[in-house]
Amino acid sequence: MNSKLKLNRPIAVFDAGIGSYAIVELLKKEFPKQDIIYLADRNSFPYGNKTNDELAVILRNTLKYLETWLPSLIVVASNAPSVTILPDIQTEFETDIIGVYPPIKEAIEKSSTKEIGVLGVKSMIETDEVMHYINEEKSPDANINTFNASSLVELVETGAFMNDKYRTLITIKSFMDNVLDEHEAIDVFTLSSTHLPWLYSYFKELYPHIMFIDPSTEVVEQVGKYAVEGSGMIKSLVTTNQVYTLESFNEMLNKLNIELELEEVHI
Repeated sequence: MNSKLKLNRPIAVFDAGIGSYAIVELLKKEFPKQDIIYLADRNSFPYGNKTNDELAVILRNTLKYLETWLPSLIVVASNAPSVTILPDIQTEFETDIIGVYPPIKEAIEKSSTKEIGVLGVKSMIETDEVMHYINEEKSPDANINTFNASSLVELVETGAFMNDKYRTLITIKSFMDNVLDEHEAIDVFTLSSTHLPWLYSYFKELYPHIMFIDPSTEVVEQVGKYAVEGSGMIKSLVTTNQVYTLESFNEMLNKLNIELELEEVHI
């Protein structure tokens, strides 16, 4: 039977790498009978250094493709296109689409100092759109600082955080110490790349006094009204190119102890 016919109103989750799989795992835990499509768009990796025009083309093509699977919901599991592109193209599609956004209000509520740090990739934190989003979300008494954490995202994409813990600790500590030297009052950071929650245990080991918020939990809460009972299948799809091959992605999954039967697709 065609895979598309086996799935009952699946929820589709995608980004350019492994980051979005953390959301898939949360969905499976919360809705064990929910059918899920997981798409790793390695051909477009990384989203983080794409221009807005490039991201718009990628998102439109990917969303059109995922709609052919008749999902009940599509989750753009990447902060950069969610903030910069998705609001402008959401209405072009029949399927409901949600994104992942920096949880600014939650961070402010949980902060004692009202000094917040947003960790994300370059293409998100350096845009007018994210500053507009932050200004709309923030309260007058709060100060929001954004930081390019692309070097930390690389630790996840290369698998270094699993097989080279010393390098991971040193890289995170060097990055965070530089941030905190200039912004010592920050007591809450948002992990505003879906890759960064994979590093949560390192953040807490190094900085137990600081709170790090994973926005994925907010996504799972939104998904609830779209959840339907299926067979609990995860259909795993991947796009590739000469640099980011199927073999290299399988190697990464193996390092993370993730077992998926991948189907290579072209979008």
